[in-house]
Amino acid sequence: MDEEIRIVETQHVNDQAARLRLWSIYRHAFERLNQRTPIHHGGFSVAQFEAVLQDGDFEKFLVYVGDELVGVTLLTNVLEKVPWINAPYFERRYPSSYQAGKIYFLPAVVIDPGYQDLRRIGAKLLQTALATLGNDNVLAVDYSETLRQSLPAFVTRGLGITFKEEILDRLVYRIFYYEEPS
Repeated sequence: MDEEIRIVETQHVNDQAARLRLWSIYRHAFERLNQRTPIHHGGFSVAQFEAVLQDGDFEKFLVYVGDELVGVTLLTNVLEKVPWINAPYFERRYPSSYQAGKIYFLPAVVIDPGYQDLRRIGAKLLQTALATLGNDNVLAVDYSETLRQSLPAFVTRGLGITFKEEILDRLVYRIFYYEEPS
């Protein structure tokens, strides 16, 4: 696979075949993950994902290998459009940044599994998306530390700068029982 890796920034994915391809990649990216964690990852339904791909409030960074669409990163500063985000929290906690539209949420970085190991394609895709933010914006993410312990280091490499971070919440899932569940 010596084909060129190309990343295209767009606000709308108008081609139905491309949207179907991206849904397949998105759904597949979270299938294995959802077998290993107690919460459902990949929070968009098919209808929501379809709407996001056509919504100009979400920046899309499409990655191609040659002519084949193999992944996408999504970014938005309209936090109300991400169903699992509590936008009023950000408005109260960071009022100036929120009002200025400087808080971005990263709801997805997904790559076709057949291409994930190709020349750090995921890192290149994330780096391209993050570079558009500039130094005065804030990036919010959610992820499973069980599965992605290296995300802060990955973001540092992607941004190419030192940054400050805050952990806003630690969501813990536990199970309590008297006898071993089966």
